[in-house]
Amino acid sequence: MIGLYKKILVPFDNTIQSNSALRHAYRMAIAFRASVTLFHVVPCKASVDAKKGGTNGLKRTDSIRENKARAKLILEQLKRSFSNLDVKINVDVAIGKHSNEVCKKAKIEGYDLIVMGSRGLGKIHDLLGGSVSSKVSSNAPCPVILIHTAN
Repeated sequence: MIGLYKKILVPFDNTIQSNSALRHAYRMAIAFRASVTLFHVVPCKASVDAKKGGTNGLKRTDSIRENKARAKLILEQLKRSFSNLDVKINVDVAIGKHSNEVCKKAKIEGYDLIVMGSRGLGKIHDLLGGSVSSKVSSNAPCPVILIHTAN
């Protein structure tokens, strides 16, 4: 299968859901001969989870620059764990609000597809502020595939 998608963006935060999304996107990239970009967004300020002591290898006490460098290292290590030479995997890290940065990157760089994890927290969670996945799927310039995985 060639041609449907050429550039796949995978927002990655080292959760079970984003790991599942990455595996799904990787299989799609093989089938479509597409490239994959692993993309992590470091928040400008401490998140609720970070106040509990850090998330996904990043620490609240570290500077944004240190967290950005650490995230890039994690993504580079993950990139090396995939072995298919036919799939080009890129990594990138941005600083900002997760949903805004994902949509901005997809638009500016012309991604054909976003594949991301979703915890499936439901409509009540969305009413209380909304999930990143729901905001991305509502505002993305391209199709979005949400991968649901049990918590």
